[in-house]
This record gives sequence, structure tokens and C-alpha cells, in this order.
Amino acid sequence: MRPSITFCSEGFKLDGDLFLPGDLRFGERLGIVLAHGYTGVKDLYLPDNARVLNDAGYVVLTFDYKGWGKSEGPRSRFAPIGRVADLQAAITVLGLQAQVDQDSIAIYGTSYGGATVVRGHRHTCQVRRLMRRLRAWRPLDALGAPARRMARTPRPSQSRPREARQRR
Repeated sequence: MRPSITFCSEGFKLDGDLFLPGDLRFGERLGIVLAHGYTGVKDLYLPDNARVLNDAGYVVLTFDYKGWGKSEGPRSRFAPIGRVADLQAAITVLGLQAQVDQDSIAIYGTSYGGATVVRGHRHTCQVRRLMRRLRAWRPLDALGAPARRMARTPRPSQSRPREARQRR
């Protein structure tokens, strides 16, 4: 499932897509915000990465920075600090989704988006995992085994009664 989502950053409306796994019966999942490179837009190559991560059980948000794609703002403007603000807004919006565990958010950037996520990671406490790549890769390899297991593992508070959790 891929509903469109809009949110604001510095007074401009940003356009995004929320990729939801088909089997959300386990409740909240790890969420990943994908950040594209300098001249990219969310519909160029991020949907391929989003689908791979989505098929593995993650909730994924792709978005266009201010002035790029369908987002509002001065067209094709290169503003590194503004991109960090857009990323932080995307992280907040993803954390507010009912399907996402707000304590389990990762950010992933390709090309110049890699620099954006590094800078964004330094300025937010919401992110649990940082991923950046400057060349072709397999998205699930960057997450590591614990995060891959987390995508499919139910949270204890939602998967069993309280008495069963206390007996462990």
C-alpha cells in the first residue's frame, strides 16, 4: 500500500509517499525515511528501495525536498540546511504514524542524501539508525541483522497478555 502524504517544513508543503507493509497484524514497525540526492526526486529511484524495505516489513516514507518534485518552494534550489529541516519534518511525520514505533526510526540517504542524513542525525534524537550509501547497494544489508529481525517481530506489549510477559 502506498498512500500519498503531505506535511510542512519551514512553511512549505512537502509531498511524500508512505509505503506500508501488507501484513501489519503485528502492530508497530520500524520506520525508515529515505532521502534522495541533490537533483533527485522521490519518484525517480527511491520507490525501488522503498519496495525492497517494505517487502521486508518496514514502514517507509519517501518525500521531495522543498522546491523539488511536487513539493512547494523555490524551484530547484540547493539549500543544505533547508534539506535537514525537511528531513527532520519527515522523521516527525513518520513517527506520528500509528503503524510506526516512534522509538524505532531509521534514516537512509543516497548520494547527497547521505550527507543530509548524517547532518540530520546529529540534530535529532528521534533516529535510532543511520544509513548512507554513495553507490548501488542492497538496502537490507545496511540495516544489519537486529533491525531485519525487528521488522517482523511483534512488540511484547502488543503480542501477548501482560501475565505472559511477566513469566519470561
